[in-house]
Amino acid sequence: MKAVVVYESHWGNTAAVARAIASGIGPETPVLATDEATGVVLADADLIVAGAPVIAFRLATDSMREQIAEDGKAPDKPDLAHPSMRDWLEQIPAGRGQAAAFETRLHWSPGGTTGAIERGLNAAGYRRLAKGRKFVVTGSYGPLRDGELEAARAWGSELAHALQARTGVAAVR
Repeated sequence: MKAVVVYESHWGNTAAVARAIASGIGPETPVLATDEATGVVLADADLIVAGAPVIAFRLATDSMREQIAEDGKAPDKPDLAHPSMRDWLEQIPAGRGQAAAFETRLHWSPGGTTGAIERGLNAAGYRRLAKGRKFVVTGSYGPLRDGELEAARAWGSELAHALQARTGVAAVR
């Protein structure tokens, strides 16, 4: 199985969840920021898992990212060096594999990003393998709630097993 985990992360929480999901899928699963997940890397992917933080109840827009860059309350500068998940989804090459989406969010936050990610992946030909998963941060900049990384690893393992059941392919390559 060729699996790839792709993420947008501003303060490291979504990146940490992406790494945990990948470790649950298998040790060879690459974890890539949006600019690293190019057509060559995604070619023949059996599974793409993509995730982003919930910003103002949805995927970040360019204007939201500009506001994030100006945020003087943040403990650190946000990582905005990579394209947004929204932009990446608009440019993802066509594929025929399976997909799953995840988000990082405040517990009380309405809205979300998993639906938009699933729609973008589906438009590119990737079919939903599992319902989108939400991972909770304790504040606007994090950290992740206790147990979320363990839950992300477990979900990655569940995705690998679901893909194996659907396709019969087991080994991560």
